[in-house]
Amino acid sequence: MKSYSCLISIGVLSASLILSSGCSKPEVKVYDVAKGSSAATLPTAQTAPSSQQPDPISWTPAPQWKELPPTQFRKGNYLFTDDAGSAEITVTSFPGETGGLLANANRWLRQAGLPEIDQEQLEALAVEVDLNEEMSAVVLDLKAADKSESSSRVYAAVIPYRGQSWFLKMSGPFSTVQSQIPSFSSFVRGLRFGDDATSSADLAGSAHGEHLGDLAFTAPSGWVETEGNSIRIASYSIPQEGYPPADFAITSFPGDTGGLVANVNRWRRQIGLSPWDAAQVTAAVQSLENEAGLEFKVFELKPSNDSERSVTDEWIRVAIMEKAGKSWFFKLKGDAMLVDLQRDEFISLLESVHFSHEGHNH
Repeated sequence: MKSYSCLISIGVLSASLILSSGCSKPEVKVYDVAKGSSAATLPTAQTAPSSQQPDPISWTPAPQWKELPPTQFRKGNYLFTDDAGSAEITVTSFPGETGGLLANANRWLRQAGLPEIDQEQLEALAVEVDLNEEMSAVVLDLKAADKSESSSRVYAAVIPYRGQSWFLKMSGPFSTVQSQIPSFSSFVRGLRFGDDATSSADLAGSAHGEHLGDLAFTAPSGWVETEGNSIRIASYSIPQEGYPPADFAITSFPGDTGGLVANVNRWRRQIGLSPWDAAQVTAAVQSLENEAGLEFKVFELKPSNDSERSVTDEWIRVAIMEKAGKSWFFKLKGDAMLVDLQRDEFISLLESVHFSHEGHNH
């Protein structure tokens, strides 16, 4: 993560993901954005045309966040408290660009008592995160360079959608915000737009909303835990003499994240392979059920002909587990020979996966 000597650094997606262990069932909120709802207070904003009424957006707050009443501007309003203090998590939206990303970043910095930044710093450090094939968010992590437990921190995602700017923002003491970045990241990744928003709300009201506890597993011997980023539940490097280290990650998102074919082809593109059709995906899937009763769809994505082998020398071995309205992805990526050598270790990890209310044990 980069930092600046001017007492402020902006980073993105820097924490290791820890699953929430709260026991309450989260509630999905669905809102229709009112046209021009706040234009009077934002003179620089451009109101969405009347024919472009935005579709609903829905989200699922982390179960450990206490829900507060909405306000005039806050469509989502939550609070998380630990020994270090309280972090506010808010969802707001306004017409237009509300002055632009730099103006908003500096407004949040002023609110947190931190130095402002310039456009060059912003452009160098803001990171765009894909939410789906059409939507993306810009994520900012605004914090003091000393990173002391009591220093202020603002972690925010900005999403343009149908003439509106949506702001998902978390602010509070450094360590409190740090502890909630994994949940906040899942919060952002779990946003649903348009028809998907309604489906997401229906799903939360079904039995799929059950609380599973923390994901637990046993990492193979020789795998080295790494920091990863806030999208990852877990992150490991697999070193082996003579090969570049392979990378293993576990991630989780609400829903099916676009479906099996879309996910498989996204991973194939990552290593330069051509996409498969639905029949090819179905033919390639292998099924595995472990002792905990969890079912996995396992894929081995690798070059199958000389043309593909001339493009890449990497493989991806990945398993997909669907449970309680979420999808978990277990992905190993690296040199073809090393990924092949790690097959038994990969399967062993899947065999150990279970959900525990006792906390993480990996």
